[in-house]
Amino acid sequence: MAWFACLSKDGCDYARVTGPIVADITNNPKTPFIDAGFNHYREPLYNAVTGEWGFDFTLPCQEYNTDIVNIDGVWGFARFASFLSLVFGGGGALFIWFSMCFTFRKNTWRWAGYELLSATILLVLSYTWFATEMCHGNWESGQDKCSMHYGARADILACILWAVSSVLIFCKYPTEKRSPQASDSIQSPRTELEMSEQSGERRVGQATDEHEII
Repeated sequence: MAWFACLSKDGCDYARVTGPIVADITNNPKTPFIDAGFNHYREPLYNAVTGEWGFDFTLPCQEYNTDIVNIDGVWGFARFASFLSLVFGGGGALFIWFSMCFTFRKNTWRWAGYELLSATILLVLSYTWFATEMCHGNWESGQDKCSMHYGARADILACILWAVSSVLIFCKYPTEKRSPQASDSIQSPRTELEMSEQSGERRVGQATDEHEII
């Protein structure tokens, strides 16, 4: 569920950006906002009929002009952390899905918890993107601002689900369930005492038979 929440993002809906930086990016001083992601952004279109700005989701996202947008170190770190969280979260999800068909040892089972915990921490660290220059620049002409949009909110849901899943994995190891037929078909090996008692009964039976014959 958490993995699908991360995959539901289209790459340019992480945050909504307002301020003077919008006019610089779009080359249109009338554009009130843009939707931004780690690698692309989406520019709204003006609807003359309704008098409102909206998005045409059939159009592809646009790449940033690095001459205008500063892809600083914080930006790169947040982007890398988001990518790694998707990798670890996907690995943990696949591990849990395979556990429905295979039985893993307890130590191996805990690795799924470590993966989901790492995905949670990395996804939290990806929110450092809101500390980039694009979200806090242009102090002279009015501060640029970034607010959470669909992508950031979807990541919050993923963080919660991954964190809860990792805690449950560490606290509970699934017990192996066997069907009654399988349990009945498995017979426990006889002990040496049972074997000696059985052989003794056979000797007594043979002696009795010989006495009756005599």
